[in-house]
Amino acid sequence: MIKSVALGAAALLVFSLVGVMLWVRTAPSLSPINEALIREVINAPLPEMFLGNVGFAQSGTLRIWYQVLSPKPTEAKASKGAVLLINGLGASAAFWPEEVYKPLLDAGYQVIVTDHRSCGESDRVENWSKSNSYDLADMVNDNLAVLDVLGIDEVHVLGLSLGGMIGQEMAIRHPDRVVSLSSVMSTAYLDDPEIPASSAFQMNTLKLVLRYGLVNTEENMIKLMAGIYDFLKGDQAIDIKYISRATLYEIRSRNGFNHKLPDQQSEAMRRSGSRLALLPSLAVPVLVVHGDADPLLNIAHAKKYAALIPNKETLWVKGMGHDLAPTHVRRWMAKSVQFMDAQQ
Repeated sequence: MIKSVALGAAALLVFSLVGVMLWVRTAPSLSPINEALIREVINAPLPEMFLGNVGFAQSGTLRIWYQVLSPKPTEAKASKGAVLLINGLGASAAFWPEEVYKPLLDAGYQVIVTDHRSCGESDRVENWSKSNSYDLADMVNDNLAVLDVLGIDEVHVLGLSLGGMIGQEMAIRHPDRVVSLSSVMSTAYLDDPEIPASSAFQMNTLKLVLRYGLVNTEENMIKLMAGIYDFLKGDQAIDIKYISRATLYEIRSRNGFNHKLPDQQSEAMRRSGSRLALLPSLAVPVLVVHGDADPLLNIAHAKKYAALIPNKETLWVKGMGHDLAPTHVRRWMAKSVQFMDAQQ
């Protein structure tokens, strides 16, 4: 009797493991071309990614890393001021492609990039828990600490996703520090009950973690990141080479990936709640950019919060997902530079 029960339990375990393995394999596979590109990046010399002025600012007990890129001085162009780039969930400054910062430099803007707390070269938050968490206001203060160290009174802010939420908080709480805000693929209320949330991203990420995250190698980490970006893309291909280089640089030349960071930042977004009621009194000019193929944050989020902002412009990008596909980035960056120029 005991032997029969044991055999039955073993068979059930085997069937369950087989089922999980088959389920994990339903995650989209990388193409042979992308697999080859990843191997090419791993085997090639890794270029230096940060060539500007780098340093740290003290924000409370944490050191926040930053880099400053300055435009080439020319007699024809006077400096137009500074642009602060704030990246999305889990993304350090290494994941900013040149399609974002180069048009700003070419237009005469100084560009500042930072690493979120617990991310990249910035200090990690110790003893974090949901009952001992930080929020978006704390992340605003991290960026203000960088501006204070640099002696910069006001900036244009461009934020992606989570970065857009931080930018909104900054514009609401410190309008005197924000010349303009470009809020890209973001929301003013993550848990808005009027906009259905999709669980597809979480399920796909779980599959990718089980497929690539259990064996810790450089190649597996790159494939995990590439798989996440690939799921988030719209109708244009992602830049697999750049994603691979940024991931490898984070592993080899910086502090590696903090696997607690997504939970921390998700809790910061939820803890900060809704900004919808505050937007009608916002005085800062805002450009709202969103793609109609965004699989993570439905474009309904952007259309809802944009409608509440008095001084705003909008750009709805057909076919754009929740990613930085170069074709789409070039379009909305051209609009962003034009928008910033109009506020001079």
